[in-house]
Amino acid sequence: MIRYPILDVCARIEGHELHHKILRENCRDFDGWQGLLTQSELEGMTPLLKKHLEESESIYPASVRRSLHVLAKHHQHQSNVRSTVLLEILNIFQREHLTPVLIKGAALAHTTYPDSALRPMRDMDILLSKNEVDGAQELLRNVGFTQSKSPIPADHYHLPSLLKTVADVTVCIELHRGLYPQCPPYYPKLEFNRLLATARKFEIADTEVLTLDNEETLNYLYQHAFRSPLTYESYKLINAADIISFTERYYKILDWARIESDFPFLYKALPLMHHISPWDFSKIPIGFVSLKNRNKKLSTAPYAGWPHKRLKELKASGKTKSEILFNTFWPPSWWVQVYYGANSRIKKLWCLLTRHPQNILWWVKLYSSLRK
Repeated sequence: MIRYPILDVCARIEGHELHHKILRENCRDFDGWQGLLTQSELEGMTPLLKKHLEESESIYPASVRRSLHVLAKHHQHQSNVRSTVLLEILNIFQREHLTPVLIKGAALAHTTYPDSALRPMRDMDILLSKNEVDGAQELLRNVGFTQSKSPIPADHYHLPSLLKTVADVTVCIELHRGLYPQCPPYYPKLEFNRLLATARKFEIADTEVLTLDNEETLNYLYQHAFRSPLTYESYKLINAADIISFTERYYKILDWARIESDFPFLYKALPLMHHISPWDFSKIPIGFVSLKNRNKKLSTAPYAGWPHKRLKELKASGKTKSEILFNTFWPPSWWVQVYYGANSRIKKLWCLLTRHPQNILWWVKLYSSLRK
């Protein structure tokens, strides 16, 4: 996958002086716009790309400006449809006395983003208690949603996707009975009632809605984007935009003592987002990012070894056995730090020699057992 620095730096809602300067410099003499637009759609970044190119007064081709205008109108239409459908779902659940909690993009689009169209999403995720989730799934099937036939284990943390086409937009809903899968790198066990007791209230068109509290939200965004199982897809830049924007917006009211004690991986990973898009030090203290991280630029390439990619896929891409082994057992430095919380050379080496091989071995054993 080709990385585009222009897209990376746009992974935020609000721009700032340094961000605009970097963006203008990256646009100068750049000629790969068609590939960038394609990747922008895949990363969920097109509305933010348009916003930042315009606000930074970057120079880019008129044809790209026209394409972004058309794509932005498309995303606005999708957003309007999703919001309408979401309100309908919430009203159905309210009538049935269910207690849904919106998570990820479904909540952020209406709390953190000034315009929900700036936050494209593949699906809308709703968390319910284990006692309510199956009934909620059936309710939505009864009002026109079609359940995906893709196989999902009976104990999976979310139910099969629900799909419905409205105004030429396919709306996808995922109802969750939990937040995390039960596999490495292993996640905190959470009780729905505890999450509900600390849930944050907000409104969508005068309808009261719940989402996770600020600290739990930030940790979930990080775990979902940057600490997912090795077989899951790589993080998308829109996920980085969520984290960077959420942190800058709520920095002064976040409970940093709780984050450091309860979510140590998140606490160590947040400063490293600086390598994707530079933090706005008018909103967070400059000491939040070490001098080393401010002055050194690390590649933010994701994990690209096995089992993230199948051996057949890796071989078909032209990778030699030695390259496959290297990518599998010696992943990029930035990724190791973000994924395993390795914030020193010694911890990084320990993760590369112990934690990461153990993670790989778990997947080897799983796939071996499936072949029997």
